Amino acid sequence: MSFFPSDWDDEDFDDSFDSLPGEIDALASDFESRNRENFTARELIQLYRYYTTEWPNERSPFLMDKYTKMVIEMGIQSFPYIPIFTLHMVEHLLRDGKYRKSHKYLDEAEEYIPLEPSLAMMRSIVHSHEGARKLAFDKLKDTLEMIGNDEALLEDFLEMTLHFEQFELVDPIAKKTVQCKGDVIPILERYLHRSDEPHLVKMLIPAIEAQIDAEPYMAHAWYCLGLANHSVEKYQKAVEAFDYAVTINENFADAWLGMIESLYELSDFQRVKDEYIALKQRFPKKSLESAQGLYAWSLHELGESESSREEYKQIIRLHPTDGESWYSLGLTYHHNGQHQLALPYLEKAYQIDSLEVDYGVVLASAYFGCHMTEKWTELYTELSEQFPFESEVWLDWGIALHETGDSPEALQITEKGLENNPHSIQLLYRLATLFYLTGSKDMGLMILEKALEIDSSEYQGIFTFAPELKNSVKIITLISKFTQGKNTNE
Repeated sequence: MSFFPSDWDDEDFDDSFDSLPGEIDALASDFESRNRENFTARELIQLYRYYTTEWPNERSPFLMDKYTKMVIEMGIQSFPYIPIFTLHMVEHLLRDGKYRKSHKYLDEAEEYIPLEPSLAMMRSIVHSHEGARKLAFDKLKDTLEMIGNDEALLEDFLEMTLHFEQFELVDPIAKKTVQCKGDVIPILERYLHRSDEPHLVKMLIPAIEAQIDAEPYMAHAWYCLGLANHSVEKYQKAVEAFDYAVTINENFADAWLGMIESLYELSDFQRVKDEYIALKQRFPKKSLESAQGLYAWSLHELGESESSREEYKQIIRLHPTDGESWYSLGLTYHHNGQHQLALPYLEKAYQIDSLEVDYGVVLASAYFGCHMTEKWTELYTELSEQFPFESEVWLDWGIALHETGDSPEALQITEKGLENNPHSIQLLYRLATLFYLTGSKDMGLMILEKALEIDSSEYQGIFTFAPELKNSVKIITLISKFTQGKNTNE
C-alpha cells in the first residue's frame, strides 16, 4: 500500500474528491483506451488509487503495475509543480532498489519546486535506503531547518520514515516534533501495533522516551513504552511502564491488559490471577477477552486446574473455532497425566488448525499416553512429512519409540531428524545417547564429545531421556571435561 493514502486533501484542490464527475470504471476505461488525452490532477489521483487499491482481482497484476506507472508518469509530465506524483514514482522505484532513477526524478521535480519539504524528506529516505547514512542525515537536517516548527509536517515526516522503515531517521524527527509540542505517540503506537520485528521496535524506544521526558504524565506514552518493551521481550520494563500508565489513568483498560500479558511472560501467574480478578470488578467482561486465556492458564499453573477448565470452556462457548483454547484445555488434562480426558480437546484443536505443529505433537503424545500405538505412529509419520524441519517432532517420536522398547528405530528416526535439522543440538545429544544405549558406545561418546564442543549447556537432556546414564563413568567423565570449569566459575 502507498504511504500517501489521502494524497491531496489540501488547499491544492478546492473540490471534494467525491465530487469527481463520472464513475471510476468509466474514468479508467477512458484512460486505458486513450479516449482522452488530458486528465486533471485530481482524476489522475483517483486513477492511482483505483490501480493500487481497488483493482479487481481477476485483472492482471502486470497490467495494474503498468497502468499505475503510466498514471504517475502522466502526472509528472502534466503537473510537474505538484510533488505527489514524483513522490509516488520514487516510492515505486525504492521497492525495486532503483536509487539512481529515484534521485533523477527528485532532481527534475526540484527544478520546478526547489524548496518543497516533502521532496527533501524523500531525498533523505532514498539516501538512507541506499546506505548513504551521512547524506541521509545531512539532508534530514536541512529538511528540518526548512520546515521550522511546522508540527503537522513533522508528524507527516515521522509517519513517512516509519512507512519506509528508515528507523535511524525517526529519533531526530520525533524529538523535534516533541519540542514543537507535537504528539508522536499516536503515530508510534500505530506502528507498534502492526510490527512484529523486535529489532525495529527497539529503535523507536528513544522517541517514546523523548515524549515522556516532555510530558511525564502522559499515560498513553507510558503505554506505548510498555508495548515497545514487551515487543523486545523486556517484560519487567514493560510491566513498569504499564504500571505508570495505569497509575496516571486507572481506567486505562489497554494498559492493564498489557501489564497482564507482560506478567504472564514473566511467569508471574499469581499476579496475573490477582490483576485479572480485580479488573473484572472495574471493566465489562467483554473488554477483558484478550486476557481471559492468560488468566485461565495461570490458574492451571497455580494448581487450580478445574477453575482453569471452566474459563476455557467459557471461551470456547463464545469462540468455538478458537484452536488455542481447545488445545490449552486439553493440555490441562495432559499435563496431569489424564491423557484420555485430554484427547477430545486436543483432537478438536488439531482439526481446527492442523498447521500448528504443537497441536499435532501434543496430540501424538496423548495417543502415546493412551497406548494407542497405531494412532501415534501414524500421526508422527504425518507430522514428520509435514514439518520435517521441526526438531520437536523427531525428538518426541524418538522418545515414544525408545519407551516402547524400540531403541534401534528411535536411532533411525533421530538420524533422519538430524538430517533435516543439522543445527539442532538437542537431536545431536539424543543421537549420542541412542548410539550409546544400542551398544555403539564409542560412537555415542564421539558424538557426545562433538555436542559438548558445540554447546555444553544442553547436556542434561541426555539424563532426562535416559536417567540410567548417570551411572556411566565414561559419560560423566566426558561431560566434566567440558563443564567443570564453567561450573566452578558459576
